[in-house]
Amino acid sequence: GMKKVAAENPDNRAAKHLVALADEGKVDSLDPAERDRLFRCAKTGLDNPDSGLGCYAMAPSDYDDLAFFFDRICNDYHNNPAGDKIHTTNWSLDGVAGLPDDGVLDMQKLGLAEELSMRVRVGRNLTTFPLPGAMTKEDRIKFEKTMLSAFDSLIQNPDYGGSIYSMTPNEDWAEVTGDAANPNLIDAAKYQELVD
Repeated sequence: GMKKVAAENPDNRAAKHLVALADEGKVDSLDPAERDRLFRCAKTGLDNPDSGLGCYAMAPSDYDDLAFFFDRICNDYHNNPAGDKIHTTNWSLDGVAGLPDDGVLDMQKLGLAEELSMRVRVGRNLTTFPLPGAMTKEDRIKFEKTMLSAFDSLIQNPDYGGSIYSMTPNEDWAEVTGDAANPNLIDAAKYQELVD
């Protein structure tokens, strides 16, 4: 159970804080639906004991409704045991040492000779879809199709460009969207090129 995972994997924050909450009586005080919701959020950490974080919100409301759990995880992750640190987001690069005088982060000017490839990870979500941990295959494919117009806008913009490589098989794409084929399905050769 969770005590064994926590004992054998002290860096697994979800297991560590679930055990602490259980020892404090908080887990037993939850109604069954709330307890199930908490354990759904922590399932990945219990199933993958070597996880450093070990939890995912399934819905945006989990961060508020299960704050007694998620606040501990966030504070532990950010070395903020008292929960009193405040993060202020600031995208300004003014005063950052080592940047080009014009402030443009051109990787070739910074010494990278080859073209740079990036993968975009969605860490936030559209309100019309569940968070990734609660998504079905159908949700994920509909989400991917919804995002294509935004990606197309970026590709058409000369400041960004890029390409879309999807791993959603044609049969799954057709089943969910009704389209005959996934227009961005990556082929084996391109996949291997990107992996190598």
